Order: sequence, then structure tokens, then C-alpha cells
Amino acid sequence: MADILLDSLSFSYGKKKVFDGLSLSFDGPGLFLLTGPSGCGKTTLLRLFARLEKPSAGVLSVSDPVAFAFQEYRLFPGLSALRNVTCVRDPKTKEETAQNDAEALTLLSSLGLAKEDAMQTPDALSGGMKQRVSLARALFSPHPIKLLDEVTKELDRTSVDLVLAQIAKYSADSLILFSTPHPEDCDGIPSTRIELPPLK
Repeated sequence: MADILLDSLSFSYGKKKVFDGLSLSFDGPGLFLLTGPSGCGKTTLLRLFARLEKPSAGVLSVSDPVAFAFQEYRLFPGLSALRNVTCVRDPKTKEETAQNDAEALTLLSSLGLAKEDAMQTPDALSGGMKQRVSLARALFSPHPIKLLDEVTKELDRTSVDLVLAQIAKYSADSLILFSTPHPEDCDGIPSTRIELPPLK
């Protein structure tokens, strides 16, 4: 079972304290919503889970490797949308490659991207499409912990519904932490909400 544990964790950017003695635990599979006002540390917390930042004090334990869908997309410009998704797996045979391609195309289609979109490089896609490709890559990853940082911020209502349906589906087998300033969008999805306090 994938899990994350924080015990009396503190973190600061220079003199700006973000967390002070924060204790939380997350057990998967399941979906956890990280909510709270803008600037309360949602992205910072995900970066700590991904070991992109180090706590200044306290204990942070992450049981398994993580996949991260950043706000900035971080797609490979020379690869198609499909290859940006499938690159997180390492197939050993042509059959596995074909299976990965078919699964990734199905996932992209479920997120509202047509096959012709999947064959385009990121420069030919809109911001909302690139956001969904970034999400698809994290969901497609074999890593059991998935960190999703405001992955619906550029999407219209129809696209948001498609994305949330897939997040809910993948949370049946993964520990998913999804930061969002709009938790009401997820009212129809089984989840646990963790509200972070505003910075003082």
C-alpha cells in the first residue's frame, strides 16, 4: 500500500515560513484533495513529496516513486503528445509497445484529445490540450503515487468533467494527491479533503 507520512514537518523559503510542525498522513489507493487559498503551500507540499524540496525539520516518508503533473506542463517539445505519455514506460517488446500505444491513445481520447491531436507535437496544441497531455503522462506512469498540481486550471467545464472522471478511475489503484483551489468541482467524486491554512 502506497503511503506518505509527515510528522512535525517545517519548511521555509528563506525567512518566509510555509509549514511549521505540519503532521499529516495519506494512505492509498485513493484520492486526496489539497485545498486552501492561493499561496497556502499546496504546490510546495507536492514538491516536498517529490523530493524537489527538502524540509527544514521534521519527518517526511514517501513509500514509493511518484509521478508529477506540474502546472507548467513540462512536455518534451520534439515528441508527439502520444510519445510524451508513453515515454514513462519501458516496453521490452514490440507487442508491449503496441499495447502501450493503444492504452495511451484510449486515455488521451477519454480526456478529449482525438488521435490526430495525439500525433501532434506540443507546439501545435492549445494550453488546455497540453495540460491534459501532462495529466495523462502522470496517470499513465507505473509509479503508484501521483501528484497533480492544479491540472484543471485552464480547462472548460466539459474538459474538467472528463479529467475528473479519469482521476477518479485511476485513484482506485493509485494514491493520488490533487491540489485545487476549487474543491467544489470534485463534489461528485469520492475523496478526502485536506485544507491547508493560509500563510501567516
